[in-house]
Amino acid sequence: MMSSLVYPDCPTGNGRQITLAGVDMVLGAIDNVFVYPFLDINQLKHAISRTISRWPIVAGRLHITDNEHYLIELSDNPIPFTYIENEELERWPILPVVVDDQTILQPFVDSVPSEPTQDDPLVRFKVTCLIRSSEYVLGVSFYHMIGDADSNIHFLNDLSCLYQNLEPLSPGPIFERHLWIKKDANLTVDCCLMPLLKQLQDARKRDIVIADVLQESATTDPFHMSFSSKQLTKLRSLAAQSSEDITIQDALTAYIIVTFNKHVFISDKEYIRRTNTLINYRGISDTLAPHGQVDNSIMFMLSDDFADPLSLSNVAKTIRASVEKARNENFLSRWLVTVDLLMRKIHKEDQAWNFASYANEVWTNSNLKYDWASKVDFGMTDQCRFHTAGSMKFKFRVFQLNPVQGADGSWTRDHGGAEVSFRIPKNDIKNKFIVAWNNDVKENFKNVE
Repeated sequence: MMSSLVYPDCPTGNGRQITLAGVDMVLGAIDNVFVYPFLDINQLKHAISRTISRWPIVAGRLHITDNEHYLIELSDNPIPFTYIENEELERWPILPVVVDDQTILQPFVDSVPSEPTQDDPLVRFKVTCLIRSSEYVLGVSFYHMIGDADSNIHFLNDLSCLYQNLEPLSPGPIFERHLWIKKDANLTVDCCLMPLLKQLQDARKRDIVIADVLQESATTDPFHMSFSSKQLTKLRSLAAQSSEDITIQDALTAYIIVTFNKHVFISDKEYIRRTNTLINYRGISDTLAPHGQVDNSIMFMLSDDFADPLSLSNVAKTIRASVEKARNENFLSRWLVTVDLLMRKIHKEDQAWNFASYANEVWTNSNLKYDWASKVDFGMTDQCRFHTAGSMKFKFRVFQLNPVQGADGSWTRDHGGAEVSFRIPKNDIKNKFIVAWNNDVKENFKNVE
């Protein structure tokens, strides 16, 4: 194993301080793994050096005051880079995009601590060369307070471009953040929004929340669904019924919900009646978050109850209505102020928001718009595979499909296909769902309505 430090090609942080909003107070790192047929290590390290010059926030350090006020100092520190060779694995295994067992990916990532000290780097790189197959595994750990998936893929796409000596795409990264709570402002939570924010209202000590999630894991199994681009187009057509605003993601979420309600649950008391959707609000208003904003410009929106929880069209349209409501600038401004206040309170009291499941509800966290395997391919078109870890009960994580290698060694990819991962209750519920889904696939969804 060889460990080194990669310094910015040209220091650009100059000690600036980026004050974090309450909505940025997300503990933990985004740990991702990318697999390639080849990587030039020196070229990669040089590209990292150039990239962190453009992104001084990733070379910064986190500072916390009173467990409530957070900032990142752009201190132009080096980034840890580890290179290791593995002679045990014959080749990289065939895995889903979302790997439920975190111990599978863990050896390939040098993770940023969940709560880094003032001396801890906020981004770490690790490359593992699989000697027997000549494959290269790149693990990237990106601290969540820097930003969300949009920020992460923006950073890594810039790295991919610079590795190829290409100019990074516009827009460039914007680091200054909108502070929803001004200093000494006398603000209170918006009580009208509280029914939408149960997870924050139900915040408890972190060990209690984690215990609840582990208990759910014990009674559920990891589950993965793959859909081809043609199948998704079919589902959208069925759900939209000539409505142009229904998206493929709306239709996909609606299909899973309706399949549970129609074919799995015995009583209507068990029906899924609402969904919480994570929404990227960049571009709605430059005042709130322009394109290129590096932060956690995401919010979660609880839908209204489905008027007909057995109707694909009704569920999809209800989901779309909730997304459109969330993207209203006035509503979003109120939501952000309230969540900012709640998040600061939660952190100050050393609590965690409740991310266990709720009865009659599911979550959708979709990365369908982010083509990780292409945006971070370092020029190896349709040969990069992307993986991340972690799934939870009835929380739908959606990603584009990875490329696959044929028997002749050639690579192909169904662009526009998707994989959905979540944990499903064991035994009867899981078995019923599999039967219903397989029947729909065999019939090309002709009985889905």
